[in-house]
Amino acid sequence: MLLISNFKNSSIIENLNKVYNEIVNKFNLPKSVQVNLNFVNEKEIKQLNKTTRNIDKVTDVLTYPYISLKAKEKLKLKDYPFEIDLTTKTLTIGDIFICTKRAEEQAEEYNHSLNREICFLFCHGMLHILGYDHINENDAKIMENLQEQILNELNITRKIFKCGFVTIVGNTNSGKSTLINQLVGQKVAIVSPKSQTTRENVQGIYNDEDTQIVFVDTPGYHKRRNKIDEEMDKQIEDAAEDTEIILMLIDANKPLVEQYNNVINKINSNAKKILLINKIDEVSYEKAYPQLLELSKIAKVDEILPISALKGKNCDVLIELIKKYLPTYNYEMRYYPIDDYTNKNLRNMVAEIIREKALLFLDDEIPHGVQVVVTEFNENEKPIKILADLYCEKENHKPIILGKNGEMIKKISTTSRKDAEKLVGEKINLQIFVKVKENWRNNPKAIAEFGLKFE
Repeated sequence: MLLISNFKNSSIIENLNKVYNEIVNKFNLPKSVQVNLNFVNEKEIKQLNKTTRNIDKVTDVLTYPYISLKAKEKLKLKDYPFEIDLTTKTLTIGDIFICTKRAEEQAEEYNHSLNREICFLFCHGMLHILGYDHINENDAKIMENLQEQILNELNITRKIFKCGFVTIVGNTNSGKSTLINQLVGQKVAIVSPKSQTTRENVQGIYNDEDTQIVFVDTPGYHKRRNKIDEEMDKQIEDAAEDTEIILMLIDANKPLVEQYNNVINKINSNAKKILLINKIDEVSYEKAYPQLLELSKIAKVDEILPISALKGKNCDVLIELIKKYLPTYNYEMRYYPIDDYTNKNLRNMVAEIIREKALLFLDDEIPHGVQVVVTEFNENEKPIKILADLYCEKENHKPIILGKNGEMIKKISTTSRKDAEKLVGEKINLQIFVKVKENWRNNPKAIAEFGLKFE
């Protein structure tokens, strides 16, 4: 019998009785045994420690076994080191004292429920009563395994938390930025029909109650034409090395095996690999199936999944697949606060919005030489004042960006402002100035001045 004092939480009391009965059955104890479980405050447990152990401190749990030699024989527990005489008719085998305050603090510290913490402390105390201890490493391991076994059998488990980095790689225009925006549920990477949109590794952060996934959107694979292209390729390599999972994105509209070989040959990593066939909604089953079958025979990956990043098809399945391979923790392990969805600040995100619109509206020969730097972001002014410099590489590009009577830069500015206001949640006064920095993509100093951080 379990006698509980000074505690009124009925659901936890129910689980405490389950733990008690599980231990009684596991060790074949007579039904007549009794354990007294007492919940005390910090002052009381500190006094107990001082009186009985000569220790002046607050601890989480104290255990006092007391069974006479005669009672030990009756219980067939001859090997257990019980010392104190049994003085009652009931076979009381010990007292357990749990400090309620410490239990609450430790539940928060280890990020699991108070129910789990109290049941753990009680189970720990019961094993002490039955002669188990953790004085040396071997005994501690035995006791720890028993505790986990007993609590797991009753489904009183620790919180399981998944967390890690997932890198998205693929050829240009395969839909990496669209995918990261879809998975995160927020716009963190700019999207454009033109290739080589992403220049830096952008992190988008997925959060739920028991998971944090840090997605890294990398620049697309492409031919190296200048210094910045070389740095972008280095970023892809670095991101693929320092990650738990690699998402390899290929386009369902193009030959699958050829794309797979192109991507896999550039990856030198032991990370788990998930091959994603994107834009699956744009091709027929008859066209896709033979290629998928062929791909499944040669692909050296952990999973293959057809998706539509744009429409969200199978993105929920992808999240569950990622969780399957992420590292597991028994406490809440987050690299970023739960409310964050990107590592980029507002200034950087507004700059990227402006570059996105420039990529969208300008002719093909201009966009890749465009870079945006926000020079002022004054939130004290209402509407918020944002000044930005839009750079191009050649003097003859400037009038094209400005447009006839300033129509093109006005178009870029107006659409950028609308997206920026959605992002910031306030009205914005956006002013964009067009400037020229000759051949900046081959100039390491200029690249650094623009804030493109390549390690």
